[in-house]
Amino acid sequence: MTERAVKHVRKFLGQRLRALRKQRLLSQERLGERSGLSGKFIGEVERGEKSISLDSLYHVATALEVPLRDLTDVGDKPAAVPSEEAEKIFALVSARRRPEEIRKAYNVLRAMFGRAS
Repeated sequence: MTERAVKHVRKFLGQRLRALRKQRLLSQERLGERSGLSGKFIGEVERGEKSISLDSLYHVATALEVPLRDLTDVGDKPAAVPSEEAEKIFALVSARRRPEEIRKAYNVLRAMFGRAS
């Protein structure tokens, strides 16, 4: 595997970690506490600056209450990673909302952008 491919995997993993952490409304510090790591290290992993051991990744997955594969499945091709704005929209909508609020938000977005294919 080339160094470029390794960087791609680190970047994907970091972005996936950030998205899952934000979905759960956790700070880097809080996720670090839950997983036995430092919040600073969580941030470095999210930015793709540091590699994370399998053991630590398991602890992070456990703290996020997701299967380990949800963090590690990079597939054959680079996955599309949502923009920061898309992550903010998702975090806003996925917070504890009533189903009718989520439906309203979906209908507004669908009216703005059309149906998803």
